[in-house]
Amino acid sequence: MKSILSILAFSILILSCERDKFQTKPQITVKSVSDKLIPFNGSLDVTLEFTDKEGDVNDSIFVIRQRVNRRGPLVRPASPYKIPAFPNTTKGEFVISLEYNLGLTFGISPIRIIGSNPARNEPDTMNIKFIAKDQAGNKSDTATVENVIIIR
Repeated sequence: MKSILSILAFSILILSCERDKFQTKPQITVKSVSDKLIPFNGSLDVTLEFTDKEGDVNDSIFVIRQRVNRRGPLVRPASPYKIPAFPNTTKGEFVISLEYNLGLTFGISPIRIIGSNPARNEPDTMNIKFIAKDQAGNKSDTATVENVIIIR
């Protein structure tokens, strides 16, 4: 009986320590990416893993698109995406699907390849950055998917 109580107490201690590792500020990391080579009219699916001490990461995800081509580098303002309501949880995943026209290339003019005949566009090399915001207004650090190639 004494050993069962010891094991139970030890288990509770470990679970308490695990919970204390979570921070009030949400933490997000990129867990997986569908593909970094996006064909014309394709999409980019990114799975983000999050942790949050209060479990209230259900406000918004901000997406920042940064074109890093030598010619025509550009950073677009952050686009907020509302997170659908879900029960509070301290750990979970989001799957973000960015469609070609709206989520990836909207507001970014293509770069013409000089001297191409017929005229062709350079592929865009982009860094896609994600920031999560919880109900209390705390924002996470930035999680980044680097060198996404978008065929234009």
